[in-house]
Amino acid sequence: KVTLYQYDVCPFCNKVKAYLDYRGIPYDVVEVNPLTKSEIKFSKEYRKVPIVMVDDEQLNDSAHIIATLDERLGKIAPPGFIGGKAMTEKEEKWAKWVDAWFVHVITPNIYRTWAEAFKSFDYITERGKFGWVERQSVRLSGAVSMYLISQNVLKKRHGIEDERLELYKALEDWMENGVGGAAFCGGDVPNVADISVFGVLRAVKTFETFDDALANVKSVEGWYRRMEKEVGEATRTDGIAN
Repeated sequence: KVTLYQYDVCPFCNKVKAYLDYRGIPYDVVEVNPLTKSEIKFSKEYRKVPIVMVDDEQLNDSAHIIATLDERLGKIAPPGFIGGKAMTEKEEKWAKWVDAWFVHVITPNIYRTWAEAFKSFDYITERGKFGWVERQSVRLSGAVSMYLISQNVLKKRHGIEDERLELYKALEDWMENGVGGAAFCGGDVPNVADISVFGVLRAVKTFETFDDALANVKSVEGWYRRMEKEVGEATRTDGIAN
């Protein structure tokens, strides 16, 4: 039994969801209230998401979760099949790039304006199982805090001036140097880096960020649509699409 504790548009959580979907692993989803975090009160020391419970075992951190599951299930694409050591090194490089840079570019894009911040929390609270009062509290405080954090903390921390421009640059880098001339970063089949980038991008598919990205980086859409087919339908047990 696999249970994912998440925030719905959290880039790190969406990496894990894309991996679980690709591997065809059924999983329960628990939406965590970002204000109280009461849903993860069982985790005394680690207070971030995603958290995955595999039966009674707790796995923390998206990279560790994916690496652990990949080791137990057998790697997505055996190194010998997709090019050996060089391809494995490429996969590791770009998987680390997702965590070190791409997620930090995506986040201020989600909360770029007040309107986008409120729209994102409308989406989050509609999909989460919150009561009316809790929903309004999360929507208001979440949107305000994430807008301010994105604009005043995250952009400065990562040296981002124009978040949209940095997003386009990141996607151009991914398509030119990560995917290259192949169908995927993994060659003929997706690897963990492909699935991670896809998951982060899929997290914003209902937002202006996604439409702007596809409109301004033309090469991304073909890869993204191929990934949609490879990843397939969501395997979460509540029947909600990712």
